[in-house]
Amino acid sequence: MTDFQMGPLGLHVIKYAAEQADDFYDANWLIIDVNCTTDQGKVAFQSPCLMTTDIFDFMDEIKALLSGEGYNAYLVSLEPQVDVKISRGDGPDMFVLDVELTPDADNDEDIYDLSCQVTCFDLENMAQNASKVIEAFPVRAIGGS
Repeated sequence: MTDFQMGPLGLHVIKYAAEQADDFYDANWLIIDVNCTTDQGKVAFQSPCLMTTDIFDFMDEIKALLSGEGYNAYLVSLEPQVDVKISRGDGPDMFVLDVELTPDADNDEDIYDLSCQVTCFDLENMAQNASKVIEAFPVRAIGGS
């Protein structure tokens, strides 16, 4: 499974951007389908804007939030931007999911955003989905990189 649902934000990892690459950086970009209903309307686009390492780091930060060690979890892409922040909410089992999407890399003023509450259960599902994405698309090391 390569679907990664975060509240109203859905990411679907399609494939590595490059089937073969000469370096670590190029080898780990993923083509992502982004779908989200925001305060400004529905947004959908496809882009090689996230790396396998971004998802791996985000999963670790979610796990830290769940264990009470972390304060925020971030998933930040390159252009077009998919920026996600999860922070502690008002209760021990409540968190705030903030999403900002800039689907057009040539127009950084075309921004869509949303904010909603998520629970520990939601975060556990996000961590599991991230783990499945990482399993399907592991971080690829290239020539000692």
